[in-house]
Amino acid sequence: MEKKESKLLRRIVAGFAVAAAACMVGYFAFCYWLNASGSLVGGKMDPQKIDQGSAVVVDEFGRREGVFTLYVGATDEEGTRTDSMMVLVFDTKNHKAQVINIPRDTFVDTERHGAGRKINSAYGQGIDEQMDEVADIIGFRPDKYLIADFDGIAEIVDAIGGVNYDIPFDMSYHDASQDLSIEFKKGMQHLDGKKVVEFLRWRHNDDGTGYDDGDIGRVEKLQTFLGYLGKKVLSVTNIMNIPSVAAAVSENVETDLSTSQILWVGMQAMQLNMEQDLSMQTLIGDNAMVNVGDNLWFYILDKEMIIDQINTYFNPFDYPLTEENFNIITPDDLGIYSQSWEEEKAYRYATYEKEKNGGSETGSGSGSAPEQEEDE
Repeated sequence: MEKKESKLLRRIVAGFAVAAAACMVGYFAFCYWLNASGSLVGGKMDPQKIDQGSAVVVDEFGRREGVFTLYVGATDEEGTRTDSMMVLVFDTKNHKAQVINIPRDTFVDTERHGAGRKINSAYGQGIDEQMDEVADIIGFRPDKYLIADFDGIAEIVDAIGGVNYDIPFDMSYHDASQDLSIEFKKGMQHLDGKKVVEFLRWRHNDDGTGYDDGDIGRVEKLQTFLGYLGKKVLSVTNIMNIPSVAAAVSENVETDLSTSQILWVGMQAMQLNMEQDLSMQTLIGDNAMVNVGDNLWFYILDKEMIIDQINTYFNPFDYPLTEENFNIITPDDLGIYSQSWEEEKAYRYATYEKEKNGGSETGSGSGSAPEQEEDE
């Protein structure tokens, strides 16, 4: 039970981090619009040029009034895979938002082979492929998308003069083929943009040691850092850096939102109270080894529970989604069965039901990223 409680705690912490990251997306959107619309005059904001933007209007049968959805992704260093994926469901009428975190190793129904069966590989085939596969596992296609990359994060960090961040443990990884050398000691350190990217790229040490939860742990790390960076960028001491941050964001973001819609999204996100208005969960599933030519680890979704999860927390429609709306590969489809899997499923179901009835023992919650030392 101690192991399960530790795992549960990490999931809750990840949820807090996603909330902070979601708020930073709103700030990114605001900066993007400022830069694109020319509302920055002499390094200062021109109030006369700033309006509320144009709302994202969704004309689709059965949609809840004032609700729209946004897919947000962060690409890896090669720009062909998504390291972090989430879907934001905004209720602009009631000023609430829910965040769905999608593990990057999620097994999906695709013609790609081997490791390509992971959902993070879809982006390499284009944004339409990514959006289609997201729709398969959450039951609906997000209305809009926004994709950022590591270059953008690095430039933002440099624009605010770097950050002080608490490295969780010693990190040592070297890869001559990528001209990559990552060396960090546990503890508080000052990181510039280059060092931040190295920190985010780290997967494991040369001796194979890494996060207990493998790639789930790495995703949590990315989300935690994005949450902290968002708080840092939004701090009063960085107001004068808005022009530099805006330029970094606009040059490293791919989106189908118009500049006016981006402003509107940013305004909506910045109206949210992180302590009260945001809730988040990770799609319910668990890790399993699957033979796809080679034995590889994947995140396998629990279809029955996800349908209930989406309808309870994330459904943008005023009618329930059914099994026909989903295309989820299940353990039964893959011939996976083990006593430990069944025990884990029973545990997930019990904690999930407790959360629905007012408890708090799942990977959902609200709040902010873990506190880091304030910069001077």
